[in-house]
Amino acid sequence: MTAQRHTGRSESGFTLTELLVTIVILGIIGALLPQAIILGLRVTAGTGKRVAATGAVGTLGRYFYGDVQSADTVTTTPACGVADVIVHLSRPGTDVVYTYDLPTGALNRVTCTNEGVVTTLLGRIDHASSTRPVTLSCGAETSCTPPMEVTLTVQIDPAAPPTALTAVRRSSSS
Repeated sequence: MTAQRHTGRSESGFTLTELLVTIVILGIIGALLPQAIILGLRVTAGTGKRVAATGAVGTLGRYFYGDVQSADTVTTTPACGVADVIVHLSRPGTDVVYTYDLPTGALNRVTCTNEGVVTTLLGRIDHASSTRPVTLSCGAETSCTPPMEVTLTVQIDPAAPPTALTAVRRSSSS
């Protein structure tokens, strides 16, 4: 009979096979993880732009309806020091101009009164859909059904239909 000696060392641990399998799995995860992160960031950036553009359209609507209803005239002539005008709405003592700045994507509302000029940033719309994502489709030089309607068309996503904001003027002079 031979006597077994107990050396006090534990026999627990990883085998070479277990270690190799773990390294291969970590290698696969390490190769796929950066691609998944990049894809996630792209989706997040695109979603953020669409959400911002939708917010800009909502803010535009909050101002636009009241501005159109109170307007005596609707033109596309420059005013308030703004040359690139989408629509120019005026009433005695006040001019309101909506403009889109292509380089920054800023949709602005500019109000001119005797007290001065106030520019309100309504939001940003990515111009990937077109160079003019906000257009006047009814109102100034374009024909409309009486009582005069003013329609702004906003294209925030080339894959989605445009949003049309139509307001009816209370005033009949133009």
